[in-house]
Amino acid sequence: MHLKIFIILTILSQYCSGQEAQSAIKSDNPLKTPLDRLVQRAAEHYMQSPVTFDLSIGIIKNGAPHQYTFHHGTGPISQPISLFGLGSIAKTFVGILLAQAVIEKKVQLTDDIRKYLPGSYPNLQYKGHPVRLVDLANHTSALPAMSRDYDDKYIDSVSKLKPEAFRKFYQAYTVDSLYRDMHHFTLDTVPGTRYRYNGNAMMVLIAILQRVYQKPFDQLITALLKDQAGIVHTKPRLTSKEETQLVPGHDEQGKVLTFIPDNGFRAAPSMFSTPADMLRYAAFNLNRKNPAINLSHTVTFTKPDGMSIGLGWMLGKEDNGLPFIMHTGRDGCGFTALCYLYPDNDAAIILLVNDSSGQERLAALKDELISDMLQL
Repeated sequence: MHLKIFIILTILSQYCSGQEAQSAIKSDNPLKTPLDRLVQRAAEHYMQSPVTFDLSIGIIKNGAPHQYTFHHGTGPISQPISLFGLGSIAKTFVGILLAQAVIEKKVQLTDDIRKYLPGSYPNLQYKGHPVRLVDLANHTSALPAMSRDYDDKYIDSVSKLKPEAFRKFYQAYTVDSLYRDMHHFTLDTVPGTRYRYNGNAMMVLIAILQRVYQKPFDQLITALLKDQAGIVHTKPRLTSKEETQLVPGHDEQGKVLTFIPDNGFRAAPSMFSTPADMLRYAAFNLNRKNPAINLSHTVTFTKPDGMSIGLGWMLGKEDNGLPFIMHTGRDGCGFTALCYLYPDNDAAIILLVNDSSGQERLAALKDELISDMLQL
């Protein structure tokens, strides 16, 4: 994660109050099948951590969905309509929307992004090589990782903001703010040749898609999800009522974080979803008959370590050679998420938690599940 993005996310964690970890683990697991028992063992292992409170495990096996919910501590388990933050998994939604625009012949992946920007941006090229739409989607744009360079004094002043002022801090940075700052972007390499993970580039892509469709991104993505996949509770912005459906996020010490949504264009895209919706999202992405999905999963760049990038998605292989399509996510509101698709096996694993103990722990949980799941 880029240092400046990490700093901003870290500031969010300062708004918190204590919560005691409890020993009891509640679950809706019926414990009737070998898969149920496998999930139970893996979940109990993960939830031994005192900073873990809610865990949702979604599995698709041989095309059939399975949903499990676990809760550690007082209070009830989360519901199928409870909302979790997805962190950087939000980038996959942007990639699918870009793919849909290509299928509808509104754009081409190789288009110079300046074709869709207001005004002149002679700076958005390097030695005659322009930034293309595909470069924004696969993290090879050579754009700066943040739209502005924040000095330590400014970051310190922001860290002292009260929650409501912090909300306004994000909201104040609009798409027009981004367009203004883009005039000062400096590229340092040929776009399309070097991978550097970049949330800012995804915000530029969202801004362009809004201009292409002449609609706000939240309307575009919620309409696409509803029309094509029956997904209705997944969105980048929450109403006040929907915020009450959000399970409480926690920091690394297990303390509850005050929810501060990033509703502007300052850092990276956001997305919130329910466990039930994320199972539908996984099934949507396993549908090989959908041309936009297929395009979003097509390799557009391969890193030196062998990991390939589609449009937002990352593609690779497990240690046993099993191909996967995946993304993970962590945000500053106390959520960590993982989405792994196994198209060759019509299978998927979705993990949603409201802790900040790290993507490595979720990856270990995924490994524990996948090692036995496909053999059942």
